[in-house]
Amino acid sequence: MVVGAIAGHQIKWLETFAGWLSKLGDWPELMAYAAVALIGLGFARKRTLVKVILCMIIASTLAGGLTNGVRLVSGRARPNNTEAPAGWYGLWYQGQWLLGKYKFHSFPSGHTATAFAFFGTIGFAYRRRWAWSFLILASAIGWSRLYVNAHFFSDVLVGMVVGLFFAQLTWERAGPGVARFLEGRASREVARK
Repeated sequence: MVVGAIAGHQIKWLETFAGWLSKLGDWPELMAYAAVALIGLGFARKRTLVKVILCMIIASTLAGGLTNGVRLVSGRARPNNTEAPAGWYGLWYQGQWLLGKYKFHSFPSGHTATAFAFFGTIGFAYRRRWAWSFLILASAIGWSRLYVNAHFFSDVLVGMVVGLFFAQLTWERAGPGVARFLEGRASREVARK
């Protein structure tokens, strides 16, 4: 229903923008932004922010790993799939393996899961209204996946839930370990001086 409504109201410049946003919100690009931030914050010795960014990387990677694993075996045809009608095909369709077939890897949305894990970590770290506003970026990435006709609404919705789950899990479970690691590193640097 959502996919049909979007397909019936396509605007060329908006489609171009959605494609651009989809590209910028993919996991490798998110990791590149995080790496640049880590380098800058590491030199500035901002351990708290380094902890947040490391947790963002961990959460996004875990969410992306899970969603990609599920997508490989679910075999849900993408809305833009011209090879098969909408449906769930598992690993096999018409005598061919669907592993590695992009057109059959719709559920759940990896872009959305990694974006919500990445930006959701900021919300769980600071628990302030301004911190949760970063989810607007994650929502825009999820919207872009709908607009470019790569996912169904349920794919994006499940990706959002998976991403937020890993954002909270990572901040609460891995965050203290990351903090201890950074403290240990700082202590070793002081001892060397």
